[in-house]
Amino acid sequence: MQGKQWMYRLLVLASLGFAQQAHALCSVVATVPASFGTSVSSMTVRTASQTSSTTNAGLSCGGTLISLLAANDHFYATITSTTSGMVGPTGDIISYTIYANNGTSSPITRGTQFDFTSIAQSMGLVAGPGTKTVPLYLATTSGSNVAAGVYSETLSINWVWNYCAVLGVGILCAIRDSGSAIATLTVSMTVTNDCLITTPTISFGSAPVVSGFGTVNGQATIACTKGSAYTVGLSDGQNPVSVGGRRRMISGSNYLAYDIFQGAGTTRWGSVTTTRRASSSAEVNPGNGLGTGSQIFNYNAKIYTDQTTPPAGTYLDNVVLDVGF
Repeated sequence: MQGKQWMYRLLVLASLGFAQQAHALCSVVATVPASFGTSVSSMTVRTASQTSSTTNAGLSCGGTLISLLAANDHFYATITSTTSGMVGPTGDIISYTIYANNGTSSPITRGTQFDFTSIAQSMGLVAGPGTKTVPLYLATTSGSNVAAGVYSETLSINWVWNYCAVLGVGILCAIRDSGSAIATLTVSMTVTNDCLITTPTISFGSAPVVSGFGTVNGQATIACTKGSAYTVGLSDGQNPVSVGGRRRMISGSNYLAYDIFQGAGTTRWGSVTTTRRASSSAEVNPGNGLGTGSQIFNYNAKIYTDQTTPPAGTYLDNVVLDVGF
C-alpha cells in the first residue's frame, strides 16, 4: 500500500509541474499596431519629434516561479523592414527610431540583433503571475518635409528566446523554454495639410481728405504643406457695405471705405469663388506648397476717393486671410 500510495503522489506532482511549465511558455502572438496619430500637421512633423508605442511587439510569456534569469538565458529581437521609415502616398518617408525602453537610452538598430534579456528581467517577463508582452517605443526624426496623407511601415520582428522555465533539484534547470518566430508590427501616421502665414498691418497713414491717401503695397507670405494646391481668400472685414461689397474702416459711428486688390491690379481680393487667389498665382514661387519654402502674394490697398471725407479720427478694420485646400 505504501509503495502504491507514493507512486500516486509522484504522478500528481508531475501533473502540476507540467501545467506550470505549459503556462510559462513564451510564444509569438499578434502585435498591437503603433500610431503616431491620425491628424498630425505637416508643420509639426517637420519641426518636432513625435512619439508612439506599442504594448505588444509580438513576444508573449507566462509567469514562472523563477524571479531571476541566468547568465545563459536570453531574449533577442531583430527588426527589419523593406523600407527605411513610414512611406506616404507620394513616396515621401518619415524616419523614426525604435527604442526598447521608454526613453532614448536603448535605441534599436534595424537589422542588428538586440538583446532584451536585461529588459525582460526588469519588467518581469517570465516572473509570475500572469502573461506579459514586450512593449516598444518610437520617436520620429524631426526635419521631414512631407506631403499630406497616410504614412505607414510594416516591421518584421524576429524573436529568439531560450531560458529556464522550470527549476529542478537545487539550482539545476529542469525544463528550458526556447523558440523563435517572426511577428509583424504596423507603424502609421496620418499627416494633414497646414500653413504658416505672415501678414503685415496695412497702414494708410494720415491725410486731411480722402484724396490725400496713397496706395499701400504689401504682401502675404504663406508656407504650406509640400505638394498642396490651395487658394487664399480675404474676408470683407467687419464693416462691409451690404451693396457693392466695399470694405470699410470704422471710427465711432463713421466709416472710411477702402479695398484690397490682387497683385498690382484692380481685381478685388475676396473670399469666394474667383475672387480668391490660387497658389499657382503667387508672385513668388507659384505652384503647389513647398513645405520648407514660402510663396508670396502681392496686393495693393486703396481708399476710395469717391466718398465724402468722414470726420477726423482713427479708423480701423480687421480682415481675415484664410487658406483652403
